[in-house]
Amino acid sequence: MNQPGSSLILTAPRKQLSEWGLRDGASVPLVCGRLQGTVSVKQSAKQEQTTTLRWPGGVLQLQIQGLSGQILYSKEEGFRIGPVIGIMTTGVRRDHKKPIGGRTSLLGDFVRASRELNVLCYVFNASDVNFVSGTVRGVTLSGPPGRETWTFARFPLPEAVYNRVPHRRAETLPDVKKCKEQFERMGVPLFNERFLNKNEMYRWLSDDRRSEAFIPATDRMRSPEALQRFIQTHKLIYLKPTGGSLGMGIYQVERDKQSYLVRYKREGQHVTTRFLTADALFQFVKRRSHPKSTYLMQQGIRLKEYGGRKTDFRVHLHKNGRGEWEAAGIGGKVAGAGSVTTHVHNGGKVVEGDRALRAWYGERAGQMRERMVDVSIRVADVIQGLLKGESGEFGLDVGLDQDDHVWVFETNAKPGRAIFRHPDLVEAGKRSARLVLEYAAYLVNFPLHRGGREDEPQRHYPHRSAR
Repeated sequence: MNQPGSSLILTAPRKQLSEWGLRDGASVPLVCGRLQGTVSVKQSAKQEQTTTLRWPGGVLQLQIQGLSGQILYSKEEGFRIGPVIGIMTTGVRRDHKKPIGGRTSLLGDFVRASRELNVLCYVFNASDVNFVSGTVRGVTLSGPPGRETWTFARFPLPEAVYNRVPHRRAETLPDVKKCKEQFERMGVPLFNERFLNKNEMYRWLSDDRRSEAFIPATDRMRSPEALQRFIQTHKLIYLKPTGGSLGMGIYQVERDKQSYLVRYKREGQHVTTRFLTADALFQFVKRRSHPKSTYLMQQGIRLKEYGGRKTDFRVHLHKNGRGEWEAAGIGGKVAGAGSVTTHVHNGGKVVEGDRALRAWYGERAGQMRERMVDVSIRVADVIQGLLKGESGEFGLDVGLDQDDHVWVFETNAKPGRAIFRHPDLVEAGKRSARLVLEYAAYLVNFPLHRGGREDEPQRHYPHRSAR
């Protein structure tokens, strides 16, 4: 922890000082995030009803009854202010309307949730961390709900870090790597460590008895011969780039007696092409991909259909305030007309997951939902072993075939939040954002309170054997 060079000053209303049993001018130990020191307590002016902490280089305002941090006090240990949770990313700029550009809304979900939970949370560039002074230049929301504004300030180093670095390339930046290494040395938990590579993910899941039954057969597309052997075994397959996202670069291949029917997206249009040989198909995919790109071959699954179109699900899993997995929300993804995948980016649409399940199963919908969640939890437990540090969140793409078997197609370590823009999933999205903060508080053993009371335990989906 960092010891400030001069005394911290904590200014509080007289009523608050009385509740703490402290006099004006008292000197008390204080911890705020990774900042540690001795604070001098001062009584605020009569009209001021907020508690303010000042330290060299910045001002942090914490409202006792507000939404920007909790103050715990005991005679034995002094003050603890927090929990202090940092969201690490790149691309933060000094713009009071869109400080994180196009991701301002996405990351703003978590900052708004922090205000609801009375947690001190800010977003920061990996390049804006000063480990010597123990401070971070970051941005957070302040002001009354509905009229809040983005505010830039210097904050203490966080107790826990939620990693939202936006893409694989950014993960290789020197400042990002330095931050992750330094937080690890300091013992600061950082969760959602990195993006997953599809090849390593499928190998890992296929080799573990807990998950192997739920993963479609998958192998690398090394040669035309390998492609031909794979498609002879599986009449329907998908070719996927290992580093792809949003369904981009995916080909659906279906074999008939004479040829290979290939569906894919080209210049915004869904295209169907026929190839007579596996070699011609192999060369075609190679020509249209990046020279360093690696493709996987995956067994195609005949998905159940909703409204006459193939449908799968995004199961958004979180660890909650007890460190246990639960599903914050399940969105159904219905493929667009002629689309190879169910991604919204490719013309698909989102429906509330339970709506599709009720259409298929009626009174058994809850049972099938539970089965999907159980399988998702099992897969998440396996994937954790592939990652370093803590895993607090996964977005799993899950499907049901004609025999009601559960399949997991993708596991995303830094999932998007598009499903939560659907009107029926807005509340699930808010729950998802809160769970990120609750899990971070759990990691640093900071009890969360709302309105002076510790949170009640949240409902979750316990581990059950997948059927």
